[in-house]
Amino acid sequence: MATLQKIRNRGVFIGIIIGGALLAFIAGDALKSGGSLLANSRNEMAEIAGESVNIRDFQNRFNHSLEINKLMSGQNSIPSEQIERLREQVWQQMVQEFVMNREYDELGISISSEELFDMVQGRNIDPAIRQLFQNENGLVDKDQVVATLKKLIAAPNGTPQKAYWLNIEESIITQRNLVKYNTLVQKGLYMPNVLVKDMATKGSKKVDFNYIVKSYNLIPDSTINVTESEIRDYYSKHEDLFKQTESRKIDYVSFDVIPSTEDYKATEKWIVDLKEDFTNESNDVQFVELNGDSDFNAYYFKQDEITNADLNTFAFSADNGDVFGPYFENEMYKMAKLHEVKMLPDSVKARHILIRPVNGDYKGAEAKADSLKTLLDKGAKFAVLAKENSSDQGSAVNGGDLGWFTQGKMVQPFNDAAFSSKKNEVKVVLTQFGAHVIQVTNMSKAVKKVQLAIVDRKVEASQKTIQAAYAKARTFAGNNLDKNAFEKASTADGLNRRTANLKRETKLIPGLENSRDLVRAAYNTDNMESILLNNDNSAVFEFGNKFVVAILSDIKEEGIASIQDKVSEIKRAIRKDKKAELIVAEMTKSSAGAQSLLSVAQKENLEVKTATGISFQSFQIPGAGIEPKVISTASMLEKGKISSPVEGNQGVYMLVITNENSDEVSDVTVQAFKSRLEQGYQYRTNYQAFQALKENANVIDKRYKFY
Repeated sequence: MATLQKIRNRGVFIGIIIGGALLAFIAGDALKSGGSLLANSRNEMAEIAGESVNIRDFQNRFNHSLEINKLMSGQNSIPSEQIERLREQVWQQMVQEFVMNREYDELGISISSEELFDMVQGRNIDPAIRQLFQNENGLVDKDQVVATLKKLIAAPNGTPQKAYWLNIEESIITQRNLVKYNTLVQKGLYMPNVLVKDMATKGSKKVDFNYIVKSYNLIPDSTINVTESEIRDYYSKHEDLFKQTESRKIDYVSFDVIPSTEDYKATEKWIVDLKEDFTNESNDVQFVELNGDSDFNAYYFKQDEITNADLNTFAFSADNGDVFGPYFENEMYKMAKLHEVKMLPDSVKARHILIRPVNGDYKGAEAKADSLKTLLDKGAKFAVLAKENSSDQGSAVNGGDLGWFTQGKMVQPFNDAAFSSKKNEVKVVLTQFGAHVIQVTNMSKAVKKVQLAIVDRKVEASQKTIQAAYAKARTFAGNNLDKNAFEKASTADGLNRRTANLKRETKLIPGLENSRDLVRAAYNTDNMESILLNNDNSAVFEFGNKFVVAILSDIKEEGIASIQDKVSEIKRAIRKDKKAELIVAEMTKSSAGAQSLLSVAQKENLEVKTATGISFQSFQIPGAGIEPKVISTASMLEKGKISSPVEGNQGVYMLVITNENSDEVSDVTVQAFKSRLEQGYQYRTNYQAFQALKENANVIDKRYKFY
């Protein structure tokens, strides 16, 4: 069953090869048949292509994917951030399945049993399968494929390796269908030769030009009048510019839980009361681990390395067992005990051989390391053994040499072994990376160093302090249930009122840890300008050390923004257009009969600037920014002729071409240019075709109701 284990070990790698689709497209029929279960709209989490998706169906798929992920990684639990990524991945896969399966059915795209056989063990083996079964020569062992499949068929349902295989098989089918669809779209793309040649010709021409620009900022906004009718007219003619995605805005105030004076005194008393026990304790490490907020620090400090000057003086003048403090540092009360004094080097030079455990077998790794130590004790060459056996290839090529390093640069067990070794002594030590054979080959001069046992306790708010902060938040919420009262009270009380613009998918509001519940609350009501409630129908949200009261202050629906929301933006655009008209008129007058751009610049009190190597395909003008109208004018302007005024993004331009050159445009050049264009379009097809289908499917995402 070696290959079956390989299936498990390669699970993550296969997922990468097939574009993250390893967990996708299972239980599709169950999702499609879920319509009969949707009588209660509260359980609807999405609508895709007119079909409802029940939260139970999605959760079943997610749970299945979660279990597969655990089996692949060998972990019993998955970190929360990874769970969020997995939930998003399952959602995206589900959307893709709904959207694409409709297209596959309509176009007749499918995978036959013969094609699947060819992908698994035929002449065109899928890369995912190839990675599993290739031998040391890079060739696929088809006999091994057949033998493995027979074992998998005979294996009981629910066997982990069988589950892996079924997912792999479904995934490669899905991937092949997608490739077929994208190929159909790509084959439908066509670039006419005349168009390609014209684009290549324009792109081959590069020009240098001098230009002047009169900025719109030279005309004060206050001098430009904009009427309401102009605003309405501009809005009606430019509606497409005002498309917006759905969003919601909240205003909120926070009541921070800050330790009181009594909390500081209580923490100080706690540490003082501990001093006698700490002084009499013989097992300092255990005492620190049991009583302190921080773990025991095994670091050995040299003179003046301790940043606290008083503690540094104590550490290098006290006797073992003496206690310093209590003292206050970094919002913590602390006591330090001189635990040990040693003569140690500042740095050592060492080499090692790393034996990584196979399938978590640390005992096996340690046994191999011990056998290598035995060989070294008998006279074997360290460098030779390192090159032949070490899993750390970065150092193995240098005979295992790690160079010089100071205390604390290596993980603790490795550090302790290295700095407690004698020169040329060989040791075996275990770390999270595996078993190490270590030899210190050189070390600096030993100096006096001290190790401190430090008991600390962070000053934290007591229950009384927490309740007082909560009471303030609750009172504020109860007395200010609408927006006007909320704003007046927050100002009167000197509270810092903040604003947050939220999307449905917003996971975190800056400054508020784990604040997803507040986002959900904002989307679970349409009651504008009302206090938001959490899942317990309380107006007080708790995020870390903050109690938060929030109000829904604005709702923006997807579509065209209202004219009221865009008045300022429209006024800026109209002012810009009016300024452009004024400047164009001024520059036209100044340039009448002008023989040079310099003479126009002098009349307008402007500086003549230079741009070089600009072509029709240029993105911007160095020093001027993104100015497509100026670039297109420069590409077509006759050399030596002063252009008419050009309305740009930053101001109005006039320019004159000083030099131009063009690369030869041959049939070979045009064909190469066409190939590049087609490759670019084909690359975009894979993404844009699906996005177009997805938009047409009108995906309504209601996940915010549940997650």
